[in-house]
Amino acid sequence: MLNGMIRLDILQVVGIGIIATIIIVILKTWKPEAAIQISIATGVAIFMILANKLSAIIELLGKYAEKAGVGSIYFGVLLKIVGVAYIAEFGA
Repeated sequence: MLNGMIRLDILQVVGIGIIATIIIVILKTWKPEAAIQISIATGVAIFMILANKLSAIIELLGKYAEKAGVGSIYFGVLLKIVGVAYIAEFGA
């Protein structure tokens, strides 16, 4: 059951991304500012869809860190470092 739900979420995200990309490409020639707004709205929508999954992953990693004896302070710092690294990678 869970595997089917994950597959459905992935299909939703991919479908939203493909449709938004097609709309953005079409709109970019006539109204570039509207294309940027659609791009941002799509990114927010995809993030909202994946937010629940992301929180579950963070909880699971927290449990693993607890079992490994890593302090919660270090785990928080590690998550921040990974977040900054992803932002830097996407921005490059």
